Amino acid sequence: MYAPHAGESIYIDKISLSSEKLPPSVETTFTVAGTDIRLTGKSSADAVIALGKQFKDKWKPSQSQSVAQFEEQMRAKFAELKKTHPRAVLAILRDGEKGFDPTDPNRVYAGWKDAYFNSHGPDGNYLDRARNGGKSTTYEVFMRHRSPVMRVDLSSIPAGASILAARLVVVRSTPAPSDRDPEKEPTMWAVEPCNRPWEEYEVNAFEFAKGKFWKAVGGMEWQQDADFEPVFLAHGPSQGKDSSWDFIHAVRYWTDGKHENQGFMLHGDSHDYMKIHSREAEKIEDRPAVIVIYEPK
Repeated sequence: MYAPHAGESIYIDKISLSSEKLPPSVETTFTVAGTDIRLTGKSSADAVIALGKQFKDKWKPSQSQSVAQFEEQMRAKFAELKKTHPRAVLAILRDGEKGFDPTDPNRVYAGWKDAYFNSHGPDGNYLDRARNGGKSTTYEVFMRHRSPVMRVDLSSIPAGASILAARLVVVRSTPAPSDRDPEKEPTMWAVEPCNRPWEEYEVNAFEFAKGKFWKAVGGMEWQQDADFEPVFLAHGPSQGKDSSWDFIHAVRYWTDGKHENQGFMLHGDSHDYMKIHSREAEKIEDRPAVIVIYEPK
Protein backbone atom coordinates (compact mmCIF):
# COMPACT_ATOMS: atom_id res chain seq x y z
CA MET A 1 0.00 0.00 0.00
CA TYR A 2 1.36 3.41 -0.97
CA ALA A 3 0.81 6.33 1.48
CA PRO A 4 -1.96 4.64 3.52
CA HIS A 5 -4.49 6.71 5.44
CA ALA A 6 -5.00 6.24 9.16
CA GLY A 7 -6.78 2.97 9.91
CA GLU A 8 -6.13 1.40 6.50
CA SER A 9 -4.49 -2.01 6.25
CA ILE A 10 -4.01 -4.87 3.80
CA TYR A 11 -4.69 -8.51 4.67
CA ILE A 12 -3.13 -11.12 2.37
CA ASP A 13 -4.21 -14.75 2.41
CA LYS A 14 -4.07 -17.83 0.19
CA ILE A 15 -1.09 -16.92 -1.97
CA SER A 16 -0.56 -19.29 -4.89
CA LEU A 17 1.86 -19.52 -7.80
CA SER A 18 0.94 -20.15 -11.42
CA SER A 19 2.90 -21.10 -14.51
CA GLU A 20 0.49 -19.15 -16.71
CA LYS A 21 2.02 -16.15 -18.46
CA LEU A 22 0.62 -12.67 -17.99
CA PRO A 23 -1.25 -11.29 -21.01
CA PRO A 24 1.03 -9.36 -23.41
CA SER A 25 1.25 -5.60 -23.06
CA VAL A 26 -1.13 -3.65 -25.27
CA GLU A 27 0.57 -1.86 -28.14
CA THR A 28 -0.27 1.76 -28.88
CA THR A 29 0.05 3.74 -32.11
CA PHE A 30 1.83 7.07 -31.59
CA THR A 31 1.56 9.87 -34.13
CA VAL A 32 4.05 12.68 -34.78
CA ALA A 33 2.50 16.14 -35.19
CA GLY A 34 3.14 17.77 -38.55
CA THR A 35 4.00 14.45 -40.22
CA ASP A 36 2.24 11.30 -41.40
CA ILE A 37 4.53 9.15 -39.24
CA ARG A 38 2.87 6.45 -37.14
CA LEU A 39 4.85 4.46 -34.60
CA THR A 40 3.66 1.34 -32.81
CA GLY A 41 5.03 0.29 -29.45
CA LYS A 42 4.23 -0.84 -25.93
CA SER A 43 5.18 2.60 -24.62
CA SER A 44 6.24 6.06 -25.78
CA ALA A 45 9.79 5.00 -24.91
CA ASP A 46 9.56 2.40 -27.70
CA ALA A 47 8.07 5.02 -30.01
CA VAL A 48 10.81 7.63 -29.55
CA ILE A 49 13.49 4.97 -30.09
CA ALA A 50 11.73 3.94 -33.32
CA LEU A 51 11.50 7.59 -34.35
CA GLY A 52 15.22 8.03 -33.78
CA LYS A 53 15.95 5.06 -36.03
CA GLN A 54 13.81 6.57 -38.80
CA PHE A 55 15.88 9.78 -38.79
CA LYS A 56 19.27 8.24 -38.04
CA ASP A 57 20.47 8.24 -41.67
CA LYS A 58 19.35 11.85 -42.18
CA TRP A 59 21.20 13.15 -39.11
CA LYS A 60 24.00 15.67 -39.56
CA PRO A 61 26.29 17.01 -36.82
CA SER A 62 25.13 20.43 -35.66
CA GLN A 63 27.32 23.24 -34.41
CA SER A 64 26.79 23.88 -30.71
CA GLN A 65 24.70 27.01 -30.18
CA SER A 66 23.84 29.20 -27.22
CA VAL A 67 20.48 30.47 -25.98
CA ALA A 68 21.46 33.92 -27.25
CA GLN A 69 21.97 32.50 -30.74
CA PHE A 70 18.60 30.73 -30.69
CA GLU A 71 16.94 33.99 -29.67
CA GLU A 72 18.81 35.90 -32.38
CA GLN A 73 17.56 33.42 -34.98
CA MET A 74 13.97 33.86 -33.77
CA ARG A 75 14.29 37.65 -33.86
CA ALA A 76 15.54 37.41 -37.44
CA LYS A 77 12.57 35.20 -38.29
CA PHE A 78 10.29 37.70 -36.57
CA ALA A 79 11.69 40.55 -38.69
CA GLU A 80 11.08 38.53 -41.84
CA LEU A 81 7.53 37.56 -40.80
CA LYS A 82 6.65 41.19 -40.02
CA LYS A 83 6.90 41.93 -43.74
CA THR A 84 3.84 39.80 -44.44
CA HIS A 85 2.29 39.83 -40.93
CA PRO A 86 2.71 43.44 -39.72
CA ARG A 87 0.75 42.80 -36.50
CA ALA A 88 2.93 39.87 -35.48
CA VAL A 89 4.16 39.72 -31.88
CA LEU A 90 7.28 38.00 -30.49
CA ALA A 91 7.01 36.71 -26.91
CA ILE A 92 9.71 35.00 -24.84
CA LEU A 93 7.96 32.92 -22.21
CA ARG A 94 10.62 32.44 -19.54
CA ASP A 95 10.13 32.82 -15.80
CA GLY A 96 11.52 36.12 -14.53
CA GLU A 97 11.71 37.82 -17.94
CA LYS A 98 9.88 40.99 -18.96
CA GLY A 99 8.42 41.92 -22.32
CA PHE A 100 6.20 38.94 -23.16
CA ASP A 101 2.97 40.98 -22.85
CA PRO A 102 2.68 43.75 -25.49
CA THR A 103 -0.04 45.45 -23.43
CA ASP A 104 2.27 45.68 -20.37
CA PRO A 105 5.99 45.64 -21.34
CA ASN A 106 7.12 45.68 -17.68
CA ARG A 107 5.10 42.63 -16.71
CA VAL A 108 7.31 39.73 -15.58
CA TYR A 109 6.48 36.27 -16.88
CA ALA A 110 5.76 33.71 -14.16
CA GLY A 111 3.98 30.95 -16.05
CA TRP A 112 6.35 27.98 -16.00
CA LYS A 113 6.16 24.99 -13.73
CA ASP A 114 8.28 21.86 -13.83
CA ALA A 115 8.96 18.82 -11.69
CA TYR A 116 11.13 15.74 -11.99
CA PHE A 117 10.08 12.27 -10.93
CA ASN A 118 11.64 8.84 -11.36
CA SER A 119 9.58 5.86 -12.47
CA HIS A 120 12.63 3.65 -13.12
CA GLY A 121 12.23 -0.01 -12.14
CA PRO A 122 12.21 -2.28 -10.32
CA ASP A 123 8.65 -1.98 -9.01
CA GLY A 124 10.00 -2.11 -5.46
CA ASN A 125 11.82 1.20 -6.03
CA TYR A 126 9.33 3.01 -3.78
CA LEU A 127 11.66 5.61 -2.27
CA ASP A 128 12.71 7.15 -5.59
CA ARG A 129 9.25 6.78 -7.12
CA ALA A 130 7.63 8.61 -4.21
CA ARG A 131 10.08 11.53 -4.32
CA ASN A 132 9.01 14.90 -5.77
CA GLY A 133 11.58 17.11 -7.52
CA GLY A 134 9.52 20.25 -8.00
CA LYS A 135 11.90 22.57 -6.16
CA SER A 136 15.16 21.41 -7.71
CA THR A 137 17.22 23.95 -9.67
CA THR A 138 18.42 21.22 -12.08
CA TYR A 139 17.16 17.82 -13.14
CA GLU A 140 18.01 15.00 -15.49
CA VAL A 141 16.25 14.55 -18.80
CA PHE A 142 16.82 11.08 -20.15
CA MET A 143 14.48 8.26 -21.10
CA ARG A 144 10.72 8.13 -20.48
CA HIS A 145 11.11 6.72 -16.96
CA ARG A 146 13.61 9.43 -15.87
CA SER A 147 12.44 12.79 -17.20
CA PRO A 148 10.54 15.83 -15.92
CA VAL A 149 7.07 17.15 -16.65
CA MET A 150 6.85 20.82 -17.65
CA ARG A 151 4.12 23.32 -18.39
CA VAL A 152 4.29 26.76 -19.99
CA ASP A 153 1.32 29.08 -19.52
CA LEU A 154 0.12 30.25 -22.95
CA SER A 155 -2.85 32.31 -21.75
CA SER A 156 -1.14 35.58 -22.77
CA ILE A 157 -1.61 34.56 -26.42
CA PRO A 158 -5.00 35.98 -27.50
CA ALA A 159 -7.73 33.52 -28.42
CA GLY A 160 -7.83 32.84 -32.14
CA ALA A 161 -4.27 34.09 -32.75
CA SER A 162 -2.30 32.54 -35.60
CA ILE A 163 0.86 30.81 -34.36
CA LEU A 164 3.53 31.67 -36.91
CA ALA A 165 6.60 30.14 -35.23
CA ALA A 166 7.66 28.70 -31.87
CA ARG A 167 10.75 27.16 -30.27
CA LEU A 168 11.33 25.28 -27.01
CA VAL A 169 14.75 26.02 -25.47
CA VAL A 170 16.53 24.20 -22.63
CA VAL A 171 20.00 24.78 -21.17
CA ARG A 172 22.33 22.08 -19.89
CA SER A 173 23.64 22.50 -16.35
CA THR A 174 26.53 20.08 -16.97
CA PRO A 175 28.42 19.08 -20.15
CA ALA A 176 27.15 16.14 -22.17
CA PRO A 177 28.78 12.82 -21.12
CA SER A 178 31.73 11.89 -23.30
CA ASP A 179 30.12 8.56 -24.20
CA ARG A 180 26.88 10.26 -25.31
CA ASP A 181 28.14 13.25 -27.30
CA PRO A 182 25.15 14.68 -29.24
CA GLU A 183 27.50 16.37 -31.71
CA LYS A 184 29.02 13.04 -32.74
CA GLU A 185 26.09 10.61 -32.70
CA PRO A 186 22.41 10.86 -33.73
CA THR A 187 19.95 11.57 -30.93
CA MET A 188 16.18 11.95 -30.73
CA TRP A 189 13.94 13.79 -28.27
CA ALA A 190 10.16 14.05 -28.19
CA VAL A 191 7.51 16.14 -26.43
CA GLU A 192 4.57 14.09 -25.10
CA PRO A 193 1.47 15.99 -23.86
CA CYS A 194 0.04 15.24 -20.41
CA ASN A 195 -3.67 14.78 -19.65
CA ARG A 196 -3.59 15.25 -15.87
CA PRO A 197 -3.62 18.50 -13.79
CA TRP A 198 -0.37 17.68 -12.01
CA GLU A 199 0.87 19.73 -9.07
CA GLU A 200 4.46 20.93 -9.19
CA TYR A 201 5.29 20.20 -5.55
CA GLU A 202 3.24 17.00 -5.22
CA VAL A 203 3.66 15.01 -8.44
CA ASN A 204 5.71 11.82 -8.33
CA ALA A 205 5.71 8.46 -10.12
CA PHE A 206 2.55 7.35 -8.27
CA GLU A 207 0.51 10.56 -7.96
CA PHE A 208 -0.02 13.57 -10.22
CA ALA A 209 -1.36 15.42 -7.16
CA LYS A 210 -1.80 14.51 -3.51
CA GLY A 211 -4.18 11.56 -3.35
CA LYS A 212 -4.72 11.54 -7.14
CA PHE A 213 -3.06 8.64 -8.89
CA TRP A 214 -1.76 8.08 -12.39
CA LYS A 215 -3.50 5.13 -14.06
CA ALA A 216 -0.06 3.53 -14.38
CA VAL A 217 3.25 4.22 -12.62
CA GLY A 218 4.91 7.23 -14.20
CA GLY A 219 1.77 8.10 -16.14
CA MET A 220 2.59 5.36 -18.63
CA GLU A 221 -0.96 4.72 -19.79
CA TRP A 222 -1.97 5.70 -23.32
CA GLN A 223 -5.26 3.84 -23.74
CA GLN A 224 -8.75 4.96 -22.67
CA ASP A 225 -8.65 7.98 -20.32
CA ALA A 226 -4.90 8.10 -20.92
CA ASP A 227 -2.42 9.75 -18.55
CA PHE A 228 -0.56 11.11 -21.61
CA GLU A 229 -1.68 11.44 -25.21
CA PRO A 230 -0.04 9.06 -27.75
CA VAL A 231 1.30 11.91 -29.88
CA PHE A 232 4.65 13.68 -30.13
CA LEU A 233 4.05 17.43 -30.44
CA ALA A 234 7.72 18.18 -31.13
CA HIS A 235 10.76 16.08 -31.93
CA GLY A 236 14.36 16.34 -33.06
CA PRO A 237 18.01 15.92 -32.03
CA SER A 238 19.87 17.77 -29.31
CA GLN A 239 22.38 20.42 -30.38
CA GLY A 240 25.16 20.46 -27.80
CA LYS A 241 25.25 22.68 -24.72
CA ASP A 242 21.87 24.31 -25.33
CA SER A 243 19.09 22.67 -27.31
CA SER A 244 16.07 24.00 -29.17
CA TRP A 245 13.21 22.28 -30.97
CA ASP A 246 10.47 23.50 -33.29
CA PHE A 247 7.49 23.92 -30.93
CA ILE A 248 4.89 25.29 -33.34
CA HIS A 249 2.65 22.21 -33.31
CA ALA A 250 2.71 22.10 -29.51
CA VAL A 251 1.66 25.76 -29.14
CA ARG A 252 -1.05 25.32 -31.76
CA TYR A 253 -2.26 22.17 -29.98
CA TRP A 254 -2.81 24.06 -26.70
CA THR A 255 -4.22 27.24 -28.23
CA ASP A 256 -6.73 25.72 -30.66
CA GLY A 257 -9.49 25.64 -28.05
CA LYS A 258 -9.75 21.84 -28.23
CA HIS A 259 -7.02 20.70 -25.82
CA GLU A 260 -6.49 21.74 -22.22
CA ASN A 261 -2.88 22.68 -21.49
CA GLN A 262 -1.65 20.18 -18.89
CA GLY A 263 1.96 20.45 -19.97
CA PHE A 264 4.26 17.81 -21.36
CA MET A 265 7.15 15.45 -20.79
CA LEU A 266 10.39 15.84 -22.74
CA HIS A 267 12.23 12.53 -23.08
CA GLY A 268 14.73 10.87 -25.37
CA ASP A 269 15.94 7.68 -27.01
CA SER A 270 18.88 7.19 -24.55
CA HIS A 271 21.56 8.31 -27.05
CA ASP A 272 22.00 11.55 -25.14
CA TYR A 273 21.80 12.27 -21.42
CA MET A 274 20.98 15.79 -20.24
CA LYS A 275 21.12 17.54 -16.90
CA ILE A 276 19.33 20.86 -17.47
CA HIS A 277 18.43 23.98 -15.52
CA SER A 278 14.87 24.21 -14.24
CA ARG A 279 12.66 27.27 -13.88
CA GLU A 280 14.20 27.74 -10.41
CA ALA A 281 17.69 28.34 -11.87
CA GLU A 282 19.47 31.35 -10.37
CA LYS A 283 20.21 32.99 -13.73
CA ILE A 284 17.13 33.90 -15.75
CA GLU A 285 18.85 33.10 -19.05
CA ASP A 286 19.44 29.50 -17.88
CA ARG A 287 15.75 28.79 -17.35
CA PRO A 288 13.71 26.89 -19.97
CA ALA A 289 11.77 29.03 -22.42
CA VAL A 290 9.27 28.92 -25.23
CA ILE A 291 9.73 31.64 -27.85
CA VAL A 292 6.54 32.31 -29.79
CA ILE A 293 5.72 34.50 -32.78
CA TYR A 294 1.98 34.97 -33.18
CA GLU A 295 -0.44 37.27 -34.95
CA PRO A 296 -3.59 38.35 -33.07
CA LYS A 297 -6.90 37.59 -34.74
